[in-house]
Amino acid sequence: MNTIIRQLTLADVPYVYDICLKTGNNGKDASELFMDPYMIGQYYAAPYLFYEIDVCFAAVNNDAAYKRPSGYIIGTSDSASYYEWFYSVWIPQVQLLYPRDSIFKSPNEKRISKIIYEKNETPDGEILKEYPAHLHIDLLSELQGRGAGKSLMNTFFEALKKKDCKGLHLGVSKDNENAVGFYKKIGFNILEESQYSFLLGIKF
Repeated sequence: MNTIIRQLTLADVPYVYDICLKTGNNGKDASELFMDPYMIGQYYAAPYLFYEIDVCFAAVNNDAAYKRPSGYIIGTSDSASYYEWFYSVWIPQVQLLYPRDSIFKSPNEKRISKIIYEKNETPDGEILKEYPAHLHIDLLSELQGRGAGKSLMNTFFEALKKKDCKGLHLGVSKDNENAVGFYKKIGFNILEESQYSFLLGIKF
């Protein structure tokens, strides 16, 4: 498969939502878990394209007829500023779509609804100072195991270095063993551990 990495554009937003949903169950398809297929992407994917799109990249199957993304890496070089914007600008608009008394299709949907109204726990100030960037990376099955993840990470790293960003962090579920192994293999270390997840970090 001929895979290319390119910067995401706003025209890619529908595909970013789609990839987020189809990898939203610890890397597996979450389509059956959400009444609204865009809900998970409203929190974990789309806002990054509207905040700092120049560090957001797509993995594209260049052999396909259409050059739509089949994977992405999205994030920010300045998490503290991103969270301030996210909770003051983006989330109030999302809350209009999902009333508190909504009926939920699954515990997953209920969890996303809860964090839309209650700020999700973010890393403390010291971690944000040393590891200011963060990311999310998701690949559809057609690209998994083909080196696209590593290519996306390297492209993201170079974009951060151009912004003089010295490190990044990310959270990953302990249940997502493939992801944990991938991050450790490319140099991430465990910064914090909770009952269900790891907070990993890497410096440049």
